[in-house]
Amino acid sequence: MANQNKMNRYLFVLLAFALTLTQCKKEPVSPTNENPVADTTNVIVDDDTARVVVPVEQQIGHHEEYAIPSVTGGLRLNFSMSGIYKVELESVDGDDYVPPFDRTCRCPYPIAGSAIVDTDVQIYMIDNRSIITLSAPSGSYFEPGTDYYIVTFPCNVYDGYRLSIYVNDSVAPYFGVHQEIVAGEYITPSDLNEDELDFDVIGAPLVEEERPELDALTKELLRNYRLNPTEENRQALYNQMGVRYDKVVARKMAKLRELEREISNDNNAILVEMGGIVEEMVVNREERLEQRFLSLTDFRHDDNPDDEWLVLKGAYTLGENAYIGYAPVTNEQYAAYDPTFTYASGHEKYPVVNITYNEAMGYCNWLAANDTESHGYRLPTDYEWILAAGHMPKDVKMNTANEVGNLVPIDNAIYSRPKGNCGGIFFWGNSWELTKDETCGGSGQYVVKGGAYDSSRDQCRTEYSGDTRDGSQGYPNVGFRVVRVDR
Repeated sequence: MANQNKMNRYLFVLLAFALTLTQCKKEPVSPTNENPVADTTNVIVDDDTARVVVPVEQQIGHHEEYAIPSVTGGLRLNFSMSGIYKVELESVDGDDYVPPFDRTCRCPYPIAGSAIVDTDVQIYMIDNRSIITLSAPSGSYFEPGTDYYIVTFPCNVYDGYRLSIYVNDSVAPYFGVHQEIVAGEYITPSDLNEDELDFDVIGAPLVEEERPELDALTKELLRNYRLNPTEENRQALYNQMGVRYDKVVARKMAKLRELEREISNDNNAILVEMGGIVEEMVVNREERLEQRFLSLTDFRHDDNPDDEWLVLKGAYTLGENAYIGYAPVTNEQYAAYDPTFTYASGHEKYPVVNITYNEAMGYCNWLAANDTESHGYRLPTDYEWILAAGHMPKDVKMNTANEVGNLVPIDNAIYSRPKGNCGGIFFWGNSWELTKDETCGGSGQYVVKGGAYDSSRDQCRTEYSGDTRDGSQGYPNVGFRVVRVDR
């Protein structure tokens, strides 16, 4: 009853202020650095302005003190696990949000802070906060099976929010997408599966060394489509893969926000690079999603697991039964074709470099001439290379600038660990790889992929497409990988 009386007083204050505004000339409100109200009071009339505050620090069981149905909404949580003492909510997307008093600033969509509410219940943020913490009292925990609420301002979190769940000395992130918080309503994390939460020590950075495993729902939909490849099953799988893709983007946005909080302006290049990665993923969403779908729904099996050829997942749609090499061509492999080719002692397993386009094709033709099963051999296209490599995990260990400073052999214990989408190695870093794609037909400039030992991490990304090489020349950091096709 006490809470209800407090709510009524809050609503009365808002109504009284609204009536006052109708009799007064509206003046622009200047931003302030002062904390307008204490955390336990969320409506205040201050001279000729009314401010609503959503606190960034909230306590379980007190949401009615913060909530105003016509102004606030939020997140409803209900956990089955025990030991949770805190959760943190962050709005991670904000490319389109511009604070009303700072048209030069880009920041995440605000979910807390203070705002002006006018007579039409329009909300004008003046103190933008994108992170809210909901905590249990000291020494206590969230009760399993109980509803808890995080109160927020209305916010479009369609492109992503982060929910960090704290248990003992560990924390697990969950990323939600395709939802919107509106006034008077509480959303729930639509697909939060507590069994799939990945806990790590508190303070550990968001690290992505491998591509995420498929979740249970995607596996189920993939199995359904494989057993019954109807259009309905295809669309259900594709839609779920879109959700998973957008969660990856949300995770990268969260990493970008983390970097923005931690990195000084002196290291702005890191933010620019990370921002470019996120932007590329958003802009090329449909193309990348289609590539991933084709790869995942290519149910061909490797006809000989003991050889070096791997199924080029997704290439079946291009009209060929294609396979790709496990690794770039090495010195010893190339020397078997060209006896005049020499290399340093002990460098048998190093990728062959300083090879022209015609020399690489000569090697492919030699493979075909000596194939008893009459396979064809060639360089991959740009698109095939992308299918084979798949998305490059953000924190993958690879031989790039500031690492070794030169080539390493393909059996290197550290850099040979990361696997591409088809199971191959060394797609990223060490040496660029020639493709058969020529820019501006007849130019003699061929697309190279994957970066090298002297490249930035950004240049090594699978989707990076800004580099070509003159096919008539060899380069000390450019090698090649071969595709085998059935004739």
